[in-house]
Amino acid sequence: MNYLDMLAKLGVGNAHPGGFGETVKQLQKYPIPSGKKVLEVGCGTGRTACYLASQGCSVSAIDIRPEMVVKAKRRAEKLGVQVSFLEGDVCQLPFENNSFDVIMVESVTNFAQADKALSEYERVLMPGGIVYDREVIRVKNMKPEVHQALCDFYGVPALYDLGEWKGMMQSAGFAEVSSSGIHPFPTASMWEDSVQFPDPVHLSDNSSIFDPQIWQLTAQYDQLMNQYHKYLGYTLLIGTKGNK
Repeated sequence: MNYLDMLAKLGVGNAHPGGFGETVKQLQKYPIPSGKKVLEVGCGTGRTACYLASQGCSVSAIDIRPEMVVKAKRRAEKLGVQVSFLEGDVCQLPFENNSFDVIMVESVTNFAQADKALSEYERVLMPGGIVYDREVIRVKNMKPEVHQALCDFYGVPALYDLGEWKGMMQSAGFAEVSSSGIHPFPTASMWEDSVQFPDPVHLSDNSSIFDPQIWQLTAQYDQLMNQYHKYLGYTLLIGTKGNK
């Protein structure tokens, strides 16, 4: 079992920097008008996608893990919202060019081939469309063994600094690239965010609470974060597609 397996079994809907509380703050600062066509990539259990649908957006959402798509559809049904959920790869988005006004990404691109995923976001956005991508960033140099330990746990190819992320977005063709700056990696866990912003839909597997591998992984996560969080931060990357 790996980190993503654990999230799937627990049905976690807030496993990104700052949790669902940060999602709400982002949408308050950068509101998406009702009626806009929105794609969420790596939607997980669909919490953000369903929230956007409840705000009047026309939402499509994909995830590479079929069990997450099943849970996301269950969430939408229980909440009574309409979202088009699909199984798909962020590096090969199953959509035509110029399909969406906005793309929402919450700590997903780093788990894929980042440069290819960013190019796909640019391709499927309409001219003038915007991607909001919140990602973990490297904020200080670390020893190779520290970098490898973090990458191995998360299952990512590398940890990029803010300049590297912006460079990849520019190379992907975005006409304008900005960010919210560098934010310290949250010391509060996803469990604390769950208390402050409780998930109204329970989507964990019935057996997950008795699975020792899950609790071993959560303990490993806490240990890694206590030891290495000073090397990490996060940012909200904002890329705007050109009008041509």
